Amino acid sequence: MRISFKTFGCKANSLDTDALFREAVVRGHTVVPESEPADAYVINSCTVTANADRDARLSALRFKRQNPRGLVGVVGCYGQVGKDELLSIGEIDVVLGTANKHRVFELFESSEPVDRDQVEKAAGYLPTEFPGSRNSRANVKIQDGCNFKCSFCIIPEARGRSRSLDLDNVERQVDEAYASGFQEVVLTGIHLAHYGWDKGTDLEKLLARLTQKPEGPRIRLSTLDPFEIPDSLVRLVSEHPRLCPHFHIALQSGSDEVLKGMRRIYKAAEFVEVTRKIGLLGPRVFVGVDVIVGFPGETEAAFQETVQCLDASYWTKLHVFPFSARKGTRAETLPGKVPQREIAERAELLRRKSDEKLFAFLDAQVGTLHPVILEKPSLKDPSLWQGHTANYCATLSQPGTGLAKESVLSLVTGRQGERLLTRPL
Repeated sequence: MRISFKTFGCKANSLDTDALFREAVVRGHTVVPESEPADAYVINSCTVTANADRDARLSALRFKRQNPRGLVGVVGCYGQVGKDELLSIGEIDVVLGTANKHRVFELFESSEPVDRDQVEKAAGYLPTEFPGSRNSRANVKIQDGCNFKCSFCIIPEARGRSRSLDLDNVERQVDEAYASGFQEVVLTGIHLAHYGWDKGTDLEKLLARLTQKPEGPRIRLSTLDPFEIPDSLVRLVSEHPRLCPHFHIALQSGSDEVLKGMRRIYKAAEFVEVTRKIGLLGPRVFVGVDVIVGFPGETEAAFQETVQCLDASYWTKLHVFPFSARKGTRAETLPGKVPQREIAERAELLRRKSDEKLFAFLDAQVGTLHPVILEKPSLKDPSLWQGHTANYCATLSQPGTGLAKESVLSLVTGRQGERLLTRPL
């Protein structure tokens, strides 16, 4: 059977697709690009926004037009919470939730008519094999699910409660990644800082264990909340060369009143304090920040509180998300809706601030020495390689000894040989 995959959403979803990819090959199927006709299509869905739902539906329709006789399965978060809506679409043959997405092949292969009502409750499904990757950075999902109930988020309904891989399993996957040639591992999860709460351990103990060995990949963390970054974690990152000086923090709003409406369990001052402490590690530390604009009740004054919070903090780049009401969440019914025009204007203002900060950060890196892991050839110029420094500067590198005048001086060493960085992207 020729099978094609389409993935929407977060890194956790990408990892799940990698696991499905491997299982398809083990079962003897041929995986083909989504642009080619296939006998079956798997859409690994996201449901964070209404647009994510729409994109999954449109992909299902497109695949059915590509091959009217092909089977189309929608699995994952949208399948978990939007079963009835998806089953009403005649072009979709199989719907599976997050816990049972791996059953899609069983249903595709069955000689019996496809059961189109296969959604079950989110349970403890996590890939237990290293899922592989197609570049030099390997993602390892160490945690899934979430115990919080943010008013704008449907993910706890889609993914279930938090559960973690045990320490031995994570260590094995990281070791396997390194043995396979991957020079960097990103530890990821739906709520990463909840890692180990169900196993009698925590994220810091895991990091301490992973960095005990003299050799291994550099390790990067995915998103954390402000209150989940204690001084001890900041100190650990500063002291160990294999831990990337890169934090991704979910602020969401700099207004305490808006944070309360979001059901976030921290205050803006906590974000300011923790980012200032991170900034003390030095000018090479990269801090990415998630911000939602236009949440119900975000007045102009509340938005200005977010601006002031950011001005008082250390950060490098903003990831700005215009608020979109998610069906089935508490935020959908909250009063104080913000007009779309104002949401767009606020988002644009923050994106301009982000560009200024990021460009200043990159300019400050010029002339400094960084190890860069080469990930894949550039699509524009195959003689150049795309990569990232440990502090998350996106780069282009080329073989040889010459350097461009405006260069971030960077020597790449390791299993992939030596390259010299020529310019930031």
